Amino acid sequence: METAQSQITVSRTLERDMGIREVRIWLDDELIATLTYKQSVTRVIAPGQHTLRAHNTLVGKRVAFDLRPGEHARFTTSNRSGCGTSLIFLLGAGPIYLSLEREE
Repeated sequence: METAQSQITVSRTLERDMGIREVRIWLDDELIATLTYKQSVTRVIAPGQHTLRAHNTLVGKRVAFDLRPGEHARFTTSNRSGCGTSLIFLLGAGPIYLSLEREE
């Protein structure tokens, strides 16, 4: 009996995204995409336990998740501003925050 494949989509399309710095996406230690603002990636994967990681060369986030057969998991990632981000414009450097969240 063949097991139904699952899917994962990671999008970088949130309006709060600063639009700077690429975000590299790894699925189970395999680099699957380097996303710029307004891009997304979809992969067909086996059901079960997986780890998704995003990194913008400054900050990284990791999410462990489980997929049922035939399920399509959707995640969003973004480089966003926060307290002190205005230093980027004054000094050329400052904190950039990275988010990686599963959509409901």
